[in-house]
Amino acid sequence: MYRNGKHSQNKPQSEYGTPRTSFNQTSGISRLKTAPQNGGSNQRMVRNMDNPDTRVDENVEKNDKLEDRVNEKKIKTKSALSDDEDSLSFGDKDNNTRLEELMKLHHLQKLMKEFSYFKPPDIVLQEATSYFPAKVQKRVPGAMNMVEFKEAFSRVLETHEYDEYLEKLFQKLDTTCDGYVDWSEFCTYMLLLYRENDYMRTKREIPFLVEPKIRHIVQNKQEQSTKVLASENPSRYVTVSKEGAITVWQNNMVMEKAYTISDDDAELNAPKRRFKMWVTDAIYLPNCNKLALASTSRDIRIFDCSTNQWFEEYNLFAMSDVPYCFDYWYDKKNPAGMSVLIFGVDAGAVHVLYFKKPLTQLFETAFKSEDGAQKIFWSEVEKGGHSRYVDHEKILHDKVQQIPPHLIRQVQYIHSKNSIISSTSSPNRSIVISDINKLKKQYVFNIEKGIECFDYNQNLNILVTGSLDHVIRLWNAYVASRPIAMLEGHATGVIGVKIHEGLMQVFSYSKDAVVKVWDIREHTCLQTVVLKFPSSIHGRMPEHGQFPMHLQLSPQDALIVTCNDYLGMLKLGQTHLPKQQSVTTHDTQLCSAIYNQLFKQVVTGCDSSNIAVWDLESGSKAIVFSNAHGEEEITCMVFDESWRRLITGARNGTIKVWNFQNGHNLHKLEAVGEAEVTGIVPVMDKNIILAVGWSRKIIVYDDSDADNLYVPANTDWKGGQLHADDILAMDFCLPQFLATGGFDGEITVWDLETEKIFVRLRRGQKPDITKKIESIQEQHSFLSSYSTMDMLEEAQGIKSSQTTSDPRPSSNTLLSRPNSRHRKSHRIEKGQPVPVDKLLFLQARCVGRTLEAAMLVSSEAGYLHWWCLFTAKHEMGYFYVPDTKDESVLAMCTNPSNSCLITGDTTGQIKIWDVSEYCLHVTERRVKTCPPLNVTFKAHDSAVVSVEYVKHDVGEFILTASTDKTARLWSMEGHYVGTFGQKKLWNLKNKKTWCHPKTPWDEMGTSKLDGNKTDNNSQADIAIETDTVQVEGQEDSSSKDNGEVEEEEEEVDEESVEAPTVQGLGDGGHNLNIKVRAQTIDLGSLRPERSKTFLGSKVARQLQSMKTCRMDRRNRLAEDVDFTITQRYGKLCSPFQALQTKDVVEVKLPSMPLSQRMINKGYTSDNMTEEMLRNMDFSYGNPDSPPSGDQDKKSTSVPKSDKTSTPASRRGPPRQISAIKKHNTVA
Repeated sequence: MYRNGKHSQNKPQSEYGTPRTSFNQTSGISRLKTAPQNGGSNQRMVRNMDNPDTRVDENVEKNDKLEDRVNEKKIKTKSALSDDEDSLSFGDKDNNTRLEELMKLHHLQKLMKEFSYFKPPDIVLQEATSYFPAKVQKRVPGAMNMVEFKEAFSRVLETHEYDEYLEKLFQKLDTTCDGYVDWSEFCTYMLLLYRENDYMRTKREIPFLVEPKIRHIVQNKQEQSTKVLASENPSRYVTVSKEGAITVWQNNMVMEKAYTISDDDAELNAPKRRFKMWVTDAIYLPNCNKLALASTSRDIRIFDCSTNQWFEEYNLFAMSDVPYCFDYWYDKKNPAGMSVLIFGVDAGAVHVLYFKKPLTQLFETAFKSEDGAQKIFWSEVEKGGHSRYVDHEKILHDKVQQIPPHLIRQVQYIHSKNSIISSTSSPNRSIVISDINKLKKQYVFNIEKGIECFDYNQNLNILVTGSLDHVIRLWNAYVASRPIAMLEGHATGVIGVKIHEGLMQVFSYSKDAVVKVWDIREHTCLQTVVLKFPSSIHGRMPEHGQFPMHLQLSPQDALIVTCNDYLGMLKLGQTHLPKQQSVTTHDTQLCSAIYNQLFKQVVTGCDSSNIAVWDLESGSKAIVFSNAHGEEEITCMVFDESWRRLITGARNGTIKVWNFQNGHNLHKLEAVGEAEVTGIVPVMDKNIILAVGWSRKIIVYDDSDADNLYVPANTDWKGGQLHADDILAMDFCLPQFLATGGFDGEITVWDLETEKIFVRLRRGQKPDITKKIESIQEQHSFLSSYSTMDMLEEAQGIKSSQTTSDPRPSSNTLLSRPNSRHRKSHRIEKGQPVPVDKLLFLQARCVGRTLEAAMLVSSEAGYLHWWCLFTAKHEMGYFYVPDTKDESVLAMCTNPSNSCLITGDTTGQIKIWDVSEYCLHVTERRVKTCPPLNVTFKAHDSAVVSVEYVKHDVGEFILTASTDKTARLWSMEGHYVGTFGQKKLWNLKNKKTWCHPKTPWDEMGTSKLDGNKTDNNSQADIAIETDTVQVEGQEDSSSKDNGEVEEEEEEVDEESVEAPTVQGLGDGGHNLNIKVRAQTIDLGSLRPERSKTFLGSKVARQLQSMKTCRMDRRNRLAEDVDFTITQRYGKLCSPFQALQTKDVVEVKLPSMPLSQRMINKGYTSDNMTEEMLRNMDFSYGNPDSPPSGDQDKKSTSVPKSDKTSTPASRRGPPRQISAIKKHNTVA
């Protein structure tokens, strides 16, 4: 109902998308736009008290709208019942159908009269005495309390069977909790309910998701395009204009080439032409790669398209009639076999040409060769003169020749039935399905205004027709008496229809350049696209050719339309209906699933901003309202304390209050900083709503005014905004405690009465730059190109947007980092503080005022820390929950007595712990053992983001939601009840209807382990001995502030942390004893290690590819290099490394290549020595002989040159060249 993120109350949509009556005409429903339903009780007592007639008029007008919706609903279902038969049999109703959906029109009329003429008694505030009259309060006529509401319904339904359900219905209507409901509120609820049901019934994936591409066909010379078609090998779009201009387009709508068809030279040279040739149709022959064109010159021209330059190959001329439409068929499995070309003519006949050898030759070869196209005389084809290559057959559309004859507008060949469908614009015999062999009877369809276009799909057995009466008709091809459905919605005549079998949809095109998409099964309009061609301006009706639409299937998947001399392409975003392999609750990741104990319903929200309401007892969907926050992700949801309103927060900081029974938006709360909302707490006693998030502030909203639609934000928290980093978690404990946890690990407990700090359990920690540099050096070996300063800046977060491994962005890029649900890896990097993922108050312990017991639980990197608010040492214990390392616990809940704790981790595991005796008393040392584990089972394939304890009359259940797009219901024993959204509904009271003993993976065809009970003795199967047991990156603060006490260092050499049994380690199922170092907890690797790159997977793959190529090159060129010596310190260069490099070694050069100058000077590779190299003359002089060395005074015999010598004294001193040395380094 909020399809575009905005209210749709102002213009409710009809079935085909046309607007209906505006809701603003009535004062009762117009309040939907600015205020909750009917405001508070004080306004109800005053409003319309002196003018009851006005209220009756409003109710009558409102009833007219409701009557229209109910009548429309009855027309859709084609109900043919009489008034007596239409009366509802309430005793036989479906248990999963709501009462308000079963009510008929006459029930609503009676109920309207009950409300309109209801005159309630006055409320006596004080009895009358002998001195003072009685004080009474006037009530508004038509406003009923719960008892009067039930009595009115009982009179209408003539039964008291639904009194219990009517109580729930009254609570749904009375969202303001004033105790009264009137006809306006009831109509609002029903109208929204009907509209949402209509929307859910007609909701499909729309095919066109992007704007159409429009191109101008300049070659048409302002003439409309007769036909648009597609060629193959390569795939191209082809447009043929009315005057014979052929334009070829690439798939991206770029013109490739163009041709112009001309008449014979004799005709061109004639002094005067009597008429001009017009193209009537064109068709592409895929198997022989040819293009056939028909024209008013009574000829068919066949072009060869196999080469880059198209040319005319055959010309069938002197035909008796004008060919007007084409169709072609060939066997795709045998392209060289017989193919069929069908064309209809203006004389009311259909001609069939059977090409026997389409790949070799279409017609007989002419006796004498002529330049240009081969001329084929049509009478020769009719008489069988080309029977070796082609056969001809003629079929009449009308049994009796009509005068004037009916022009054949379109033909289609059905090979499996050897039949031809032909259509005309005549009201008689508009469409005829004829058997070519004349062995079967004809099927004749008569339509008053004839047929402009049609399409037939054999697999669906559906014939779709479009005509000038603006109506699209769906037919069974063998039932000509009446259509299956008539689709109305076009404002002008329909000139093109196409069936998309994969989507089960029909595309239609009308004269006003409007494309509509229709659902074949629901017979409803799904999408309307208005094509704004530049030629159709000033309200003029554009001109179209005979065949203006073409549907191109995979792989292009596009709808091509023409208008005047323009071409438009609409790209299909979805080409087939999704085949769901597994059951999902939403189409995207879930953010939460919460239970409403008043209405016994479950509300789920997802990242696509959709909110769904489900019945807990059956799993059926009650209502869905989409685009709750536009296109923003929903990040958190909560009910208020009255359980009648739903409050949701989004990633952009917006918060909305809903009547979740009908999707009515009651309040919009002001966003702060466009920062993600991570926690919402409504406090009904103070009439305020608290919110926290990435804004790092505690925001207060005033919830006292029920009529205020827009609520401003109040950031003046008396205790000050002390969080230095994003607030990720919040929880509230009656009567006054509010706990907040941040990304930097800070946990603060506030006193709500004074808005001051009650106790700060842990201060926030800043990232350790040194450890972060070490982490970068260890994890990213490809950082050799980085300098030390680059890494220092990276660790400090200066390059956070591109190169930092810290998932937290700077303040100006708050929306760039994913939230906890979307993180692919939950591993905490070195130097990074551990974020607080979840906070949970143990309400029963807080109420009991047990000062020594732990009453707050925090989830941090998979550890659950237990805190006491009143002792000197606040942290009383902790333990690790997941079965594998580097995981987190994002969801926690507990039962009302706090005897069991339910956790859900990022591996999809649900664990139920017995915490009735855990951390009840203060001990000298922190408790590091796990509490008894009662039940553990795998609930989801990915991270569990929400877990909630459900208390029902039948028993106790667990509600879970995950990023695998599902929300599921489980018993406390781990028995699988079902997934919300599955087709088969369950009955919570009947265990036989549960999915147990099956699991979700059994239904998907995969095998996974289900949960089973464990006892306390099985918890010590994996023991982990550590030097210091502490969360990585988390250190005890040495400072004392607000009740913080410095904790002494503990020796834990003799202690061990117990962890639960790892489920599903293999067939053996043996226990493991693992000893690890400090700050490392390794419980086995159940899945491949996550990617550690922070640059993105694409960049990492490129770097890895470059690294691999470089190593291969090194191995080929330097096989003798020992890399363990040359790279003993890694790839980072340092002065120490340079000093430790091996000494250089002199090497003897092999045969050295010589330049022409050196050869002219007399040097050779055989007599080249080191001394000669030292004394080599590089000047341009011409010495008689190479110079001799001066050091050892030994001459070296060198062949002399023939040229004259130059005295050595004229040359400068010889240049000294150091020995050529080889360094053990690799580039």
